[in-house]
Amino acid sequence: MAKDEIVQPISPEVVGVVLIQLGWCQGSLLGAASAPKSWLALSDQQNTDLEKTGSLNWILNQEALDANDLLIVASQTCDLQRSPIQEPYIEVIRGYWSSDKGVMHQAGKNSSRLFLMQRRSSNNKAEEALIADATVRIQIEKAALLSLTPKTSFKENDNVTPRKFSEWLGRRYNRPALSDAIVNAIQKPIVKAIDKLPAAHDLHRVLDGIDELLFFLRDDNIPFQVDMIFLRDERDDAPYVSDEDAAQLGGWISNILQNRNEAALMHWEILSRKEISVYDYSNAYELPVDYYTSWNDSTEG
Repeated sequence: MAKDEIVQPISPEVVGVVLIQLGWCQGSLLGAASAPKSWLALSDQQNTDLEKTGSLNWILNQEALDANDLLIVASQTCDLQRSPIQEPYIEVIRGYWSSDKGVMHQAGKNSSRLFLMQRRSSNNKAEEALIADATVRIQIEKAALLSLTPKTSFKENDNVTPRKFSEWLGRRYNRPALSDAIVNAIQKPIVKAIDKLPAAHDLHRVLDGIDELLFFLRDDNIPFQVDMIFLRDERDDAPYVSDEDAAQLGGWISNILQNRNEAALMHWEILSRKEISVYDYSNAYELPVDYYTSWNDSTEG
């Protein structure tokens, strides 16, 4: 049966199964025309409502996505297949194409907010990338997808990015929080230094070829003694990072930390996912390089 020939109602018990047969899966892409994002806010009369009824009055706010935005399925494929009686909605996140080099660099550098799904370029246009934005999440009724044709967010024969996308979706919520001392001594100076790099600086190419920056602390006292692992990006379109490139990155980070005088890079190495041990990967701190958050930014400067 062709996808556009489904005209008769389908039993709720098999909606999920049919969606899988139609090709829907995690990472499927659909248009976002007229799709609103929603959020709750408290009524301006919340204090009065609380006094009168003992409960808060929530208001539903909505705002339409940009006309060029897309929606990317974030729900796991097994959850798509589950009957709507058990799980009536799928979760999607905002997607969009961008040629902004800054956005592309952020999305490709183990950001917890943005993820680079694929790159594309043509003779007449600059390179652009499909970006997934985890900060905008929307729920869609499963049955609504029956009349739509799924597209994929990934390049053909790309077996690496779908796995990375799945890991990234979960990592936003399970990554350990860094203490303010670590943020101020290690993460903040590196992020600020990356932001100040000229657009044409070669370190952007090196960083685009690094999937994750991981680090360990030899002790808990300032100045921290830091060991780092640069984890190679395994995607076909990622720049290859040579040992010389890694040495350039290691030396640059060492200088950045030394200038702050609150941490020192003692050792670094570049590895692939096949080479890193399970113990090291499970116990290392992840260094997000797209932004930093601390409770006290009094050390800004």
